[in-house]
Amino acid sequence: MSNGFTLPPQQAPQLPWKHTWRQTVSRLEDESTKQTPGAFGTVVPRSGRVNKLDAELLDAEVADMIRDPVSKAFSLLDSRFVNRYRHELDAAIHAVLFCLSVGSTKRRATYGQMVQNLAYAHTSGFSRRVWALGVVTILGRYAWRRMLATMSALGWANQAHDSVESKAWRIVQRVEKIMRVAALVNFVAFLGAGQYRTIAERLLGLRLVSARPQLSHSVSFEFLNRQLVWHAFTEFVMFAVPLVNPAKARAWMARQVRAAIGISASAAVDPAVAALPDTACAICAADAEKTVDEPQSTADLDDTQPYRAINPYITPCAHTYCYVCIKMRMMTEANECTCLRCGKSVDRIYQLAEPVEHVEPEQNE
Repeated sequence: MSNGFTLPPQQAPQLPWKHTWRQTVSRLEDESTKQTPGAFGTVVPRSGRVNKLDAELLDAEVADMIRDPVSKAFSLLDSRFVNRYRHELDAAIHAVLFCLSVGSTKRRATYGQMVQNLAYAHTSGFSRRVWALGVVTILGRYAWRRMLATMSALGWANQAHDSVESKAWRIVQRVEKIMRVAALVNFVAFLGAGQYRTIAERLLGLRLVSARPQLSHSVSFEFLNRQLVWHAFTEFVMFAVPLVNPAKARAWMARQVRAAIGISASAAVDPAVAALPDTACAICAADAEKTVDEPQSTADLDDTQPYRAINPYITPCAHTYCYVCIKMRMMTEANECTCLRCGKSVDRIYQLAEPVEHVEPEQNE
């Protein structure tokens, strides 16, 4: 202006919400990555504990998926091989998975840990610690299980109380109890701090951290939902299967198919069964065709009267069956029971009175 007074340079207007947004995002990022000390050391977020436990479950599932086909393949060679060397197979499977995942130079996590965005923290001597973890968790577990199985097979627990075998067995049992108590204490510490899942990881100083911290630490319930749905489905099937009568359902489906394609019940009768003698049981003959090597009746040995009905009963369509055969068929198929000779429905049976041969009384000389 002419009087010598100048105004400060005008600045560009700032939107107030941008500054607030930047501050909020920065505060949320700090809180999500911040680790606060606790009674057990540095405490990780709760989602980290869940992800670590889920990773352990996923690793066990991967091992089980590989174990089933491998066991079936070896069982074809020798049926006793899998039971005899099951500990060696488990150790070999876990060793291969360990070498391909954690033991690889490109990875620092197992397959389950990679799915959960976890990896072992890279510290000094990381390679030696990782291989020491594999030796302890795989070879150590295998040696311990094999030793227990061998001692149990040799009956060391039943030896004399003062014998060396009995003392060694008691020492091993005490060591196992101590290991279980130590594992429980370590798990409680893990729930408190979320640092080390196992004792081996704690002794070797191997911690699981986020492989990519920029990703969200949200807990994924997809695996849990699949397990719950599958469990509910299997429970429903186990409840419903005993209520279904397979024989009745099969007969009902056969009748529906015949009605749909226009085939009468008499046309579906086997001609060989319909041509049997009147004294023969059609059920015995039909069962004999399924199991040719095993005769279904003692009358099979009589060529003149094959499959003769034992304790004969007659149906409303005037065909003869063994009482046990026709009664079992009526009990299993209920109102769907049909005659094998003519295809008519069978809802009741009658006992057939066989003619008695007349015997002349002996005359005293």
